[in-house]
Amino acid sequence: MAEVQSNLPLFERLGIEVIAASADGEVGARIMTEDNEITFPIGYSVDAEQIEAVGAVSGVRQERTIVQPAEFVLNPDGIVMASMYSTTQLGRMNPREVLQFIKSRMD
Repeated sequence: MAEVQSNLPLFERLGIEVIAASADGEVGARIMTEDNEITFPIGYSVDAEQIEAVGAVSGVRQERTIVQPAEFVLNPDGIVMASMYSTTQLGRMNPREVLQFIKSRMD
């Protein structure tokens, strides 16, 4: 999320809204947000039903259900233009590549 934050001005210049969600509770999400100086909205306490609704992969960490990394690029109509699902932190979408992808489809 820190890398997304560092590229946030580029997303904003293109009129792109960035949002995130976390399986962490409110306190954990706030700590992560503050520690990384995140300014875009982050939801918290994602539960198993919400994980299933977006087709993400759930896992268990510290005896509770978590959401594995899942990222989406939606067009203004809410249609998924790109997605990434993972069972680890590896393979995350690169914010610069996402920007290029979006710019190439804006015309």
